[in-house]
Amino acid sequence: MPSTRTARTALWHLRHGGIDQVRAWRRRRGAASAGVAVVKDRYPEWPIPDRPPRRPDLRVATILDDFSRLALSPEWSQIDITPTSWSDQIAGGVDLLFVESAWHGNGAAWRYKLTGPSAPAPQLVALVEECRRREIPTVFWCKEDPVHFEEFLDTARLFDRVLTTDVEMVERYRERLGHDRVGVMAFAAQERIHNPIRPTRGHASRDIAFAGMYFAHKYPERREQMDLLLGAAADVSPRMKHGLEIFSRFQGGDPNYQFPAPLDQRVVGSLTYEQTLSAYRAFKLFLNVNSVVGSPSMCARRVFEISACGTPVVSTPSAALDAFFPPDEVIRVNDPDEARWMLRALVRSPLLRDRTVHLAQRRIWREHTYAARVDDVLRAVGLDTHVRQPRTVTALVSTNRPQQLEHVIVQVAKQRDVTVQLALLTHGFDGEDRVRALAAEHGIDDLVVLRADASVPLGSCLNRLVDAADGEVVAKMDDDDLYGEHYLFDSLQALEYSGADVVGKHAHQMYLEGQEVHVVRFPEHEHRFTHFVVGPTIVAARSVVAEHRFPDLGVGEDSELLRRVIAGGGRIYSADRFGFVQMRRGAKDHTWAATDWELLANSDVVASVAEALRA
Repeated sequence: MPSTRTARTALWHLRHGGIDQVRAWRRRRGAASAGVAVVKDRYPEWPIPDRPPRRPDLRVATILDDFSRLALSPEWSQIDITPTSWSDQIAGGVDLLFVESAWHGNGAAWRYKLTGPSAPAPQLVALVEECRRREIPTVFWCKEDPVHFEEFLDTARLFDRVLTTDVEMVERYRERLGHDRVGVMAFAAQERIHNPIRPTRGHASRDIAFAGMYFAHKYPERREQMDLLLGAAADVSPRMKHGLEIFSRFQGGDPNYQFPAPLDQRVVGSLTYEQTLSAYRAFKLFLNVNSVVGSPSMCARRVFEISACGTPVVSTPSAALDAFFPPDEVIRVNDPDEARWMLRALVRSPLLRDRTVHLAQRRIWREHTYAARVDDVLRAVGLDTHVRQPRTVTALVSTNRPQQLEHVIVQVAKQRDVTVQLALLTHGFDGEDRVRALAAEHGIDDLVVLRADASVPLGSCLNRLVDAADGEVVAKMDDDDLYGEHYLFDSLQALEYSGADVVGKHAHQMYLEGQEVHVVRFPEHEHRFTHFVVGPTIVAARSVVAEHRFPDLGVGEDSELLRRVIAGGGRIYSADRFGFVQMRRGAKDHTWAATDWELLANSDVVASVAEALRA
């Protein structure tokens, strides 16, 4: 027996398109039902890591919808308070009350209590008043501006400080609230769940995706963007294996939210948010449209999330995109022709996709994470002691070649966006005076210089460097390889988002001088947990290396360290292939043996060294 809602929908289709439209609607509903199992199998729920929060001693009471709860819970010890138990929940001590413009709030516990004719609810008023009595700062984040400004305004009045996603609403808030404690908090990425870690299967196996709603009855500007961008994707789909796939949670439901023909034939089902995290990694690119195009700060969550997951985003233009990303990081198209050419180029070119997202990711790690957003909130409310401090890193270099001293010092000196110490050991020669002079010349202030006899095994030399290091993180670097200027910054970010004990590069670039060929080795191991990374790229917490130690060997000391980490229950993560080139100048210059022909047989030939380091 069909439900009343289903019958009403069928009647609407009959009135507006006759029996043929009713039949098409029924076919779509049937396809949607049949596709549920396929979608669930193809996009399993992405595992949410269970890791301690970054600021475990910061206790924050929150009222959040599901997306924000997942995004913010890694940042602090989060207490999801309820209308009936909030008094007991904050009795043990709370440092901050953080509430967003939630429609449901903590699993629907606060539904209709922040907005609606009776909002703010008495329980919320009492909660904020008790926090004020206890001198607990309170923050309200309105993520629904400008569309729902009025609905949440009375709730916003309760709080010490108000944040908005739309910078153009700041003055309006100040006028209506009568104070200037108003700021901006844009969306961002949570690198613990939005990151380029790849699934065991299916990475970039599909073509083009869009996940979102279609509004047939409102937001005409957004509808025009969708017709342009999704229409172009539908046009080029016959040239691709799968083409455009649309995920819509309203498939077959209310007519106001149905995609029109021919896009309706591209709707494949709906996804939970955890499934969406898997889908982010399964497509070669995602499409984005903007509900608000004029705001310099109102940018959809998905732009940050998808880029952080390693998939390019193609979007129609907006002021916020211009403020957050250059056009080579999140690609904008202005007309159908541009869209068609760009979509085809991205689908067919893995290198173009990889370069685009690598640059976008670096910007996100530096500027647009929820860790950074929370730091801004903490500074604004006077909780500066909980603001994160950047991790320091010590570069470990043991060299037995005096002629390589300047080269390795240049590689360390050019590192950007990190606080770096150089710990260098001259192995079998005296060179301290020259090392200190070169370090001063190239701007390295934090320097440790050691010396060891040539008879001392390399592993022992490295352990001495670890013991002398002051950095929270240590990075083993070789004296003849090439490191890009963002190498250490990117490595520190990989440590953070992966949660691994050791990061490095299993997939890596190499220059074969004898053949004048630049290759990528083991490309299938990029952005995956592994048992091996090449020695010159080992990066780990100093405590990890101090615990496991390099063996007292002259050959294979780095591989043995990795085996010890694995045996001790640790994990190793192979990050991206960019920012490092291993220089192969001849077998006699290396402690491991492999001919150029063996290396070529197991590698992909690519571009120049300069191109490899540029990314």
